[in-house]
Amino acid sequence: MKEKYIYPCIIYEEDGIYYANFKDFDACFTDGESIEEVIINAKDVLEGTIFSLLKNNLEIPEPTLTKPNLENNEFLVYIDIWLTPIVDKVKNQTVKKTLTIPKWLNDEAEKHSINFSNLLQTAIKKYLNIQ
Repeated sequence: MKEKYIYPCIIYEEDGIYYANFKDFDACFTDGESIEEVIINAKDVLEGTIFSLLKNNLEIPEPTLTKPNLENNEFLVYIDIWLTPIVDKVKNQTVKKTLTIPKWLNDEAEKHSINFSNLLQTAIKKYLNIQ
């Protein structure tokens, strides 16, 4: 997997609203009230789409860098994405786990205000020799 991707984004204006669409992805589009806003929103929606793909272990498509055929009211911008922060976000995502312990142990832990999540994380890291 590359560290940086640059995707073409087609932008057009209709009735005072700007729309952005990434042809390399299904359902990756956004809008904004100005060119600046739609470009910012386009970067956000692209990062969210890539986050979702990575989270679901799906492949990130290679950018199509050939110039697409544009309609008269469309123009092309390129949006760059740095994958490292997105990958880090996916890796550090929390997941909910259900565990079963004896009632008496639960009662004692609650008396001592033990944070089960922190304790479990600490115990697993220690068991796996992870700092």
